[in-house]
Amino acid sequence: MEIARDVLLILHFIGMAGVLGGLLASQSKLNKGVIHSALLALVTGISLVGIRYPLHDSNPMEWALPDNAKITVKLLILVAILVLGYRNAKKEALPKNTWMAMTLLTVTNIVIAVI
Repeated sequence: MEIARDVLLILHFIGMAGVLGGLLASQSKLNKGVIHSALLALVTGISLVGIRYPLHDSNPMEWALPDNAKITVKLLILVAILVLGYRNAKKEALPKNTWMAMTLLTVTNIVIAVI
């Protein structure tokens, strides 16, 4: 079970790096990889929370229960990133304010994860 958690965590990091990297690579047009990376981060994040409960049941001293408030805030931020991404996916040019909002939301999500 711990190996599955580690694989999910690596995929989650790849997803978040893809979102931030895709946004920083192009400010003029939204890269489709940003949306796919955000979806990867969403699916693996939900899976990480789901796998944490059986890990806690097997060894409560090593695996604490997830902080549901933190997870909820991170989920809402990621949903906001996805909404902004889908609304601007087919536009010729990505508005500067939208790019800035998506980038700041992504960095905020990373900071919340680390702290």
